[in-house]
Amino acid sequence: MFYNKIFSTLLLASVLSGCNSTAQTEQASAPKAAASAVSGSLNADGWRFSRAEMEDIANPNKLSWRIFYDKPSEGKDAAWFDAVKRGNLEKVRQMVENGQDLEAKDTASLGQTALGWAAFIGYEDMVDYLIGKGASLKATDRGDVYNVLKSAALGKNTNIVKKVHEKLRAETDLNDQTIEDDGETLIMVAASNGRLETVQYLLAQGANPNLISQKKNQSALSFACERGHKEVVDFLISKGAINHKTQKSSCQ
Repeated sequence: MFYNKIFSTLLLASVLSGCNSTAQTEQASAPKAAASAVSGSLNADGWRFSRAEMEDIANPNKLSWRIFYDKPSEGKDAAWFDAVKRGNLEKVRQMVENGQDLEAKDTASLGQTALGWAAFIGYEDMVDYLIGKGASLKATDRGDVYNVLKSAALGKNTNIVKKVHEKLRAETDLNDQTIEDDGETLIMVAASNGRLETVQYLLAQGANPNLISQKKNQSALSFACERGHKEVVDFLISKGAINHKTQKSSCQ
């Protein structure tokens, strides 16, 4: 009986110790995964972000013309753009040190530059590096990008939006509807793609949520309503946005 009690006590202690060890391992692995994306380390498949993360940036139903992960880059700078799109900062640095042209255009994909891609995809450290090396913030593409701030607003990393906006603040009017021929503003762009944090930032910086793109008959709120971005809808309504199609603070 005495030995049975000792054995039971030791067994329980062993089980509890194993549970604690497992919990500690699981807790340690979560920050490690988060740190991976921040530090620039790559997954086993050679990409910094997971497939799900990349599909949240662009997919067949959202910014399909900006999908960057479904096939290799093409053209004479293919290796350069593959490194950029994958988030391989080490490779990007090596190529820059070897004379890579920072303003090279991704001719097979709207003619974007490396900085434009990095800002859109959300590689903040790469954006910092490329800007530090002199990459142009005025980079355009054959689509609707007129500078890197637009590229960042299309993406979902609001820290990049903030950094680029700060650098371009003196020449940026968030409510200027003459920049694009359809009259879209950056808050419309962010709202239409469900970029809640960017919408919040732009509104705090003075963006008017009630401007209307006459060509598309859309506002930030109507875009968010039609595309099902409920969090964006709720936020805009809480800040006084009006649906110009119904003259109400709602989607209906």
